Amino acid sequence: MKNKLKLIIFFLLISNFSFSQVSLGKNGTFSNKWYSGKLVLKNNDTLKGVVKFENSSTTKDLIGLRGVGGTNKIFFKKSKKSKKKVKYKKDEVEYFIVKTNSSKIAKYTFVPTKKNKSKLMQVLIEGKVSLYLKKGVENMYLDNGNSTTIIQNDKSLYYVKKSNEKYVSNRFFANIFKSFKKTAVRYFSDCKPLVQKINNGEYKSDQLFEIVKDYNNCE
Repeated sequence: MKNKLKLIIFFLLISNFSFSQVSLGKNGTFSNKWYSGKLVLKNNDTLKGVVKFENSSTTKDLIGLRGVGGTNKIFFKKSKKSKKKVKYKKDEVEYFIVKTNSSKIAKYTFVPTKKNKSKLMQVLIEGKVSLYLKKGVENMYLDNGNSTTIIQNDKSLYYVKKSNEKYVSNRFFANIFKSFKKTAVRYFSDCKPLVQKINNGEYKSDQLFEIVKDYNNCE
């Protein structure tokens, strides 16, 4: 028991998650770059051209270093060559759809995370349960005695939201304090065929996309 507690404390001390939508910093694969697509505003206006996302603020992490987070900005231009660009606040934006570097179509929207708070996330599935993706980096701090080495790894965090829920949650984020199977069975309890598949081990924690699709098709 003591060894397990030490292990838990160790991981809490060396690991910190700094999540920003899609990418980090000025040189990210998405942030601060123009992408062809359309921007749909809450006043029902649809703008076709190029869209850019910016993440401009920073927050302190557990040991005083800085990571990316905070206020997001959406910019629009009619084309990449256009000089005029228009900035929109998050409460003006319904969603936007862009063509990524891999020529895939991706949809993004500001999703409510708590009262008066929302974050930009990629929409993976929309339905009775919607599934969202928030990308970022995982900072690992390794202390070798004389100095601290920071290792950054790409990280994906998935959020779910039922149509009758106000806020998204990352309840399926894997950790040693909770069981994925128990959490999933409880959350999808009104779909008995899906619950049976989860209990039988037909679905694992890395199959959340398939689970949500199955739930949305449940009669």
